[in-house]
Amino acid sequence: MKPHAETVVGLDFLPGPDHFKMISASPAGDLKFLDLRNNSRPYLEVYTNKRHLTSIAVHRHAPLIVTGSSKQSIETFSPSGAQLGMVHYRNSFLGHRIGPISALHFHPYSILLAAGATDSVVSFYAGESLHST
Repeated sequence: MKPHAETVVGLDFLPGPDHFKMISASPAGDLKFLDLRNNSRPYLEVYTNKRHLTSIAVHRHAPLIVTGSSKQSIETFSPSGAQLGMVHYRNSFLGHRIGPISALHFHPYSILLAAGATDSVVSFYAGESLHST
């Protein structure tokens, strides 16, 4: 399989009973939804974080996929490719500060996301904070 024209920065199996589906991501911002039984082409393509995607995480039990960007944002998607929300840098006194994302990882059972940034900071996001725009 060669779903991307660029480097693959992340891939994981999708949650659910179908153990043949996975997602892969490239720095170009393209998410390719793959079915291992049909290796000719992706069954779904989603474009996000144009030219700046750095990481991806898939929750094991909840229908959540997140992508991280060097442009200081995290986007949340459903397994069907629908965007659910975004966390991004806000330049204000009370605004949320987020660095360029370098790593993402979900807690295996809770809706809790850890995000590592290139500024050496680890941030945590829980529940509804992943669904808001």
